[in-house]
Amino acid sequence: MADASLDNWVASVRTLEEAKNFVLTVGACGILHDSKGGYSLWDAIDAPDKLPGESGWGEKMGYVWSWKNELPSTYPHEIFYGKRKQGAMLCSMEALKAFYSETYKPLESLSETAQSLYRIIEQAPVNNKELKQLAFMVGKDQKSAYDKALLELQLTFQIVRVNSTEVDGDTWTPFTTQYPDFKP
Repeated sequence: MADASLDNWVASVRTLEEAKNFVLTVGACGILHDSKGGYSLWDAIDAPDKLPGESGWGEKMGYVWSWKNELPSTYPHEIFYGKRKQGAMLCSMEALKAFYSETYKPLESLSETAQSLYRIIEQAPVNNKELKQLAFMVGKDQKSAYDKALLELQLTFQIVRVNSTEVDGDTWTPFTTQYPDFKP
Protein backbone atom coordinates (compact mmCIF):
# COMPACT_ATOMS: atom_id res chain seq x y z
CA MET A 1 0.00 0.00 0.00
CA ALA A 2 1.10 3.57 -0.62
CA ASP A 3 2.61 5.87 1.99
CA ALA A 4 0.11 6.71 4.74
CA SER A 5 1.31 10.33 4.78
CA LEU A 6 -0.48 10.76 1.46
CA ASP A 7 -3.89 9.96 2.95
CA ASN A 8 -4.73 13.67 2.74
CA TRP A 9 -5.58 13.05 -0.94
CA VAL A 10 -8.84 11.26 -0.09
CA ALA A 11 -11.77 13.36 -1.37
CA SER A 12 -9.50 16.34 -2.04
CA VAL A 13 -9.32 16.50 -5.85
CA ARG A 14 -11.69 18.95 -7.53
CA THR A 15 -10.01 19.86 -10.84
CA LEU A 16 -8.12 18.16 -13.65
CA GLU A 17 -4.94 19.93 -12.53
CA GLU A 18 -5.40 18.60 -8.98
CA ALA A 19 -5.99 15.11 -10.43
CA LYS A 20 -2.70 15.42 -12.34
CA ASN A 21 -0.90 16.43 -9.14
CA PHE A 22 -2.48 13.49 -7.32
CA VAL A 23 -1.26 10.97 -9.91
CA LEU A 24 2.23 12.50 -10.02
CA THR A 25 2.47 12.47 -6.22
CA VAL A 26 1.26 8.90 -5.64
CA GLY A 27 3.04 7.55 -8.73
CA ALA A 28 0.32 5.09 -9.73
CA CYS A 29 -3.34 4.64 -8.91
CA GLY A 30 -6.32 2.58 -9.92
CA ILE A 31 -9.26 4.21 -11.66
CA LEU A 32 -12.27 3.04 -9.63
CA HIS A 33 -10.32 1.00 -7.09
CA ASP A 34 -7.03 -0.78 -6.60
CA SER A 35 -7.35 -4.48 -5.82
CA LYS A 36 -4.13 -4.35 -3.80
CA GLY A 37 -5.47 -1.58 -1.53
CA GLY A 38 -3.54 1.26 -3.16
CA TYR A 39 -4.77 4.66 -4.26
CA SER A 40 -7.57 5.22 -6.74
CA LEU A 41 -8.78 8.22 -8.68
CA TRP A 42 -12.27 7.47 -7.35
CA ASP A 43 -11.16 7.88 -3.73
CA ALA A 44 -9.26 11.10 -4.50
CA ILE A 45 -12.12 12.94 -6.20
CA ASP A 46 -14.24 15.25 -4.07
CA ALA A 47 -17.66 15.09 -5.73
CA PRO A 48 -21.01 13.61 -4.77
CA ASP A 49 -21.75 10.05 -5.77
CA LYS A 50 -25.09 9.03 -7.25
CA LEU A 51 -27.87 9.04 -4.69
CA PRO A 52 -29.96 5.88 -4.16
CA GLY A 53 -32.70 5.77 -6.78
CA GLU A 54 -31.01 8.43 -8.92
CA SER A 55 -30.53 7.50 -12.57
CA GLY A 56 -27.28 7.88 -14.47
CA TRP A 57 -23.73 7.87 -13.23
CA GLY A 58 -23.60 10.69 -10.75
CA GLU A 59 -21.17 13.60 -10.68
CA LYS A 60 -18.25 11.66 -9.20
CA MET A 61 -18.36 8.88 -11.80
CA GLY A 62 -18.57 11.51 -14.53
CA TYR A 63 -15.31 13.06 -13.34
CA VAL A 64 -13.57 9.70 -12.97
CA TRP A 65 -14.60 8.51 -16.42
CA SER A 66 -13.69 11.73 -18.24
CA TRP A 67 -10.46 12.43 -16.32
CA LYS A 68 -9.06 8.91 -16.90
CA ASN A 69 -9.02 9.86 -20.59
CA GLU A 70 -8.29 13.58 -20.27
CA LEU A 71 -5.27 13.22 -17.98
CA PRO A 72 -3.07 11.22 -20.40
CA SER A 73 -4.24 13.23 -23.42
CA THR A 74 -3.75 16.62 -21.73
CA TYR A 75 -0.47 15.64 -20.04
CA PRO A 76 0.94 12.95 -22.40
CA HIS A 77 4.54 13.40 -21.22
CA GLU A 78 3.58 13.21 -17.56
CA ILE A 79 0.69 10.74 -17.19
CA PHE A 80 0.07 7.28 -18.65
CA TYR A 81 -3.19 5.32 -18.77
CA GLY A 82 -2.98 1.57 -19.16
CA LYS A 83 -3.47 -1.80 -17.55
CA ARG A 84 -1.69 -3.70 -14.83
CA LYS A 85 -2.70 -6.92 -13.09
CA GLN A 86 -4.71 -4.93 -10.53
CA GLY A 87 -6.73 -3.34 -13.34
CA ALA A 88 -6.78 -0.03 -15.17
CA MET A 89 -4.33 2.57 -13.88
CA LEU A 90 -2.99 6.05 -14.25
CA CYS A 91 0.69 6.57 -13.47
CA SER A 92 3.56 8.99 -13.77
CA MET A 93 6.22 8.44 -16.43
CA GLU A 94 8.66 7.53 -13.66
CA ALA A 95 6.32 4.78 -12.43
CA LEU A 96 5.73 3.69 -16.02
CA LYS A 97 9.46 3.07 -16.46
CA ALA A 98 9.37 0.66 -13.51
CA PHE A 99 6.19 -1.11 -14.70
CA TYR A 100 7.64 -1.41 -18.20
CA SER A 101 10.93 -2.91 -17.04
CA GLU A 102 9.07 -5.38 -14.79
CA THR A 103 6.37 -6.56 -17.18
CA TYR A 104 7.42 -5.98 -20.80
CA LYS A 105 7.51 -9.17 -22.84
CA PRO A 106 8.56 -9.58 -26.46
CA LEU A 107 5.72 -10.07 -28.92
CA GLU A 108 7.05 -13.49 -29.92
CA SER A 109 6.47 -14.79 -26.39
CA LEU A 110 2.76 -13.96 -26.47
CA SER A 111 -0.17 -16.09 -27.63
CA GLU A 112 -0.89 -16.51 -31.32
CA THR A 113 -4.13 -14.57 -30.92
CA ALA A 114 -2.31 -11.64 -29.27
CA GLN A 115 0.30 -11.67 -32.04
CA SER A 116 -2.43 -11.67 -34.70
CA LEU A 117 -4.16 -8.69 -33.11
CA TYR A 118 -0.86 -6.84 -32.82
CA ARG A 119 -0.12 -7.37 -36.54
CA ILE A 120 -3.38 -5.55 -37.32
CA ILE A 121 -2.79 -2.77 -34.78
CA GLU A 122 0.73 -2.06 -36.02
CA GLN A 123 -0.67 -1.15 -39.47
CA ALA A 124 -2.61 1.87 -38.15
CA PRO A 125 -4.52 2.87 -35.01
CA VAL A 126 -7.72 0.83 -34.81
CA ASN A 127 -10.73 0.83 -32.49
CA ASN A 128 -12.21 -2.26 -30.85
CA LYS A 129 -15.07 -2.70 -33.31
CA GLU A 130 -12.78 -2.48 -36.35
CA LEU A 131 -10.15 -4.68 -34.74
CA LYS A 132 -12.68 -7.43 -34.04
CA GLN A 133 -13.85 -7.27 -37.65
CA LEU A 134 -10.35 -7.27 -39.12
CA ALA A 135 -9.37 -10.22 -36.88
CA PHE A 136 -12.59 -12.11 -37.72
CA MET A 137 -13.44 -12.21 -34.00
CA VAL A 138 -16.93 -10.67 -34.03
CA GLY A 139 -18.90 -13.61 -32.65
CA LYS A 140 -19.91 -14.00 -29.03
CA ASP A 141 -18.02 -17.30 -28.97
CA GLN A 142 -14.79 -15.36 -29.67
CA LYS A 143 -15.29 -12.57 -27.11
CA SER A 144 -13.30 -14.29 -24.37
CA ALA A 145 -10.33 -15.05 -26.65
CA TYR A 146 -10.38 -11.48 -28.00
CA ASP A 147 -10.55 -9.91 -24.52
CA LYS A 148 -7.80 -12.18 -23.21
CA ALA A 149 -5.45 -11.39 -26.12
CA LEU A 150 -6.12 -7.64 -25.90
CA LEU A 151 -5.38 -7.67 -22.17
CA GLU A 152 -2.23 -9.72 -22.79
CA LEU A 153 -1.01 -7.06 -25.25
CA GLN A 154 -1.71 -4.27 -22.77
CA LEU A 155 -0.16 -5.98 -19.74
CA THR A 156 3.07 -6.66 -21.66
CA PHE A 157 3.31 -3.11 -23.07
CA GLN A 158 2.79 -4.09 -26.68
CA ILE A 159 -0.21 -1.80 -27.23
CA VAL A 160 -1.75 1.25 -25.61
CA ARG A 161 -4.86 3.38 -26.07
CA VAL A 162 -4.37 6.38 -28.32
CA ASN A 163 -4.01 9.50 -26.15
CA SER A 164 -6.58 11.82 -27.67
CA THR A 165 -9.89 13.14 -26.42
CA GLU A 166 -10.89 13.40 -30.10
CA VAL A 167 -10.78 9.62 -30.51
CA ASP A 168 -14.03 7.91 -29.60
CA GLY A 169 -13.78 4.76 -27.50
CA ASP A 170 -10.73 2.57 -27.15
CA THR A 171 -8.46 2.97 -30.16
CA TRP A 172 -5.22 0.97 -30.07
CA THR A 173 -1.71 1.73 -31.29
CA PRO A 174 1.64 0.04 -30.64
CA PHE A 175 3.08 1.13 -27.28
CA THR A 176 6.38 2.27 -28.81
CA THR A 177 4.56 4.37 -31.43
CA GLN A 178 3.04 6.49 -28.69
CA TYR A 179 6.02 6.19 -26.34
CA PRO A 180 9.10 5.96 -28.61
CA ASP A 181 11.54 6.47 -25.72
CA PHE A 182 10.55 3.08 -24.32
CA LYS A 183 12.48 0.36 -26.08
CA PRO A 184 13.05 -3.21 -24.91
